[in-house]
Amino acid sequence: MIVLLIVIIFIVCGIFLYKLNIRKKSVEKIKRIERLIDTEKTPEKTEIAEYENVINTLKEKSKKAAGLYLVAEYYFRKIDKSETELKKLKDIYVELAEKYPQFEKMDDVLFKLGNVYFFDYFNFMESIKFYEQLSREFPSSKWIKVANARLKLIKSAYPNEEPALKKYALAEKFFEVQDFDKTMEQLKSIITAYQTSKLAGDACYFLGDIFFFKKSDYNMALNYYSQLADKYPLHRHAGNAQFKMGETYRKLQKYNEAIIAYKKFLENYNDFQYTDYAQYYIAQCYEELKDWTLALRTYKLLVTNYSESIWVGIALSKIKNLEKLVK
Repeated sequence: MIVLLIVIIFIVCGIFLYKLNIRKKSVEKIKRIERLIDTEKTPEKTEIAEYENVINTLKEKSKKAAGLYLVAEYYFRKIDKSETELKKLKDIYVELAEKYPQFEKMDDVLFKLGNVYFFDYFNFMESIKFYEQLSREFPSSKWIKVANARLKLIKSAYPNEEPALKKYALAEKFFEVQDFDKTMEQLKSIITAYQTSKLAGDACYFLGDIFFFKKSDYNMALNYYSQLADKYPLHRHAGNAQFKMGETYRKLQKYNEAIIAYKKFLENYNDFQYTDYAQYYIAQCYEELKDWTLALRTYKLLVTNYSESIWVGIALSKIKNLEKLVK
């Protein structure tokens, strides 16, 4: 009987110590995850389940919001998201937007939620909703320029040009992960299949920028910029495309062609913000051609017409030197 009692006591003590140890480990785990949340560390693949379990136990709203955001960051950065993971990402952002409106990174949440609807679900009305909320509530956000540009894009094409818009969304999605070949594939298909679409102009501009900035293929960049400027002269990017034609010709050291492109920009888009740049680059092209008289005249026009330009100081110095050559 005594032996049995001792055994029972031993078992009870063992169970108690086991539970105490489990509880201790649980407390340690929670504290460790809380420290990681405090340092804004995005969980690794091996930590994500632990993160999610701990976050569900947190009572402090600010810490829970921060933890949810970090879990969302893990899924957001994951390139090969499953449908389940994508839904989890969306649901976390929605929860943050609805339950934690004072969260310090709410502009980031709204932008990325808009992106999820835009890139992954092609739900353009929902993406508009969150981009507009971002624009309205966080006008100084670092995402505002991109969000506003995307709003213009969607509103210009949806719902009448939804198939082309889906392709454009895919192109932007591939661009985000630096897959330029797939980006270009989608953009070229828009130009081929939807020639009368406004998005064909956007696709030309996007392709021009990829070839100019990412591929350094200036001939191909010129091809797409000129397509936009010639075929879609009223497009919102037509002026920029015309200006970049000048830039591209300069890269190719075709200075006469660059001058023509810049002058056409000044003639047709004189209300754009880069007009002083165009004037300055025209003068530079004349210098490259060693036409000192026209270079001098163009620098003087810059100083006269754009007295507030950042190029005025350099232009005055150039004028001083060129006057010696012209004499």
